[in-house]
Amino acid sequence: MSSLDLRLNTHFTLTVTSHLRLRVPTQFSYVRADPYAVHVCFTITPAQAVRWTFARELLDQGTEFSVGLGDVKIAPVESFLGQYFSIELESPEGHARLEGPIAPVKSWIAKTYEAVPAGSEPEFLDIDRFFEEPSGR
Repeated sequence: MSSLDLRLNTHFTLTVTSHLRLRVPTQFSYVRADPYAVHVCFTITPAQAVRWTFARELLDQGTEFSVGLGDVKIAPVESFLGQYFSIELESPEGHARLEGPIAPVKSWIAKTYEAVPAGSEPEFLDIDRFFEEPSGR
């Protein structure tokens, strides 16, 4: 079984305050052995990166309509500049709102579904991988 790894490098905009927005390098990754999840890394500074893991289906749906409860909320954003979507993340450490372009993310998500079609995820799930990883994932 291959551990296909799909990556997308792009940029999102982090809203720090109503007057301060930062352009943030962002990497989405998908590993076939973890077929239900997408991993996102927002590089805030060269020394500080924030990593999140959430459902691939949540990201896919969030490019079409508002989804999510709790820690992760994703929704399309209307803009005169083009099609964007937002990802809102919340943890005990704080809250962040990021916005980025829909088109490259939708294209990348489509590639993940080519690699692992919806409904076939159990065939690719590598249970042993989870037992080998340290706790606190």
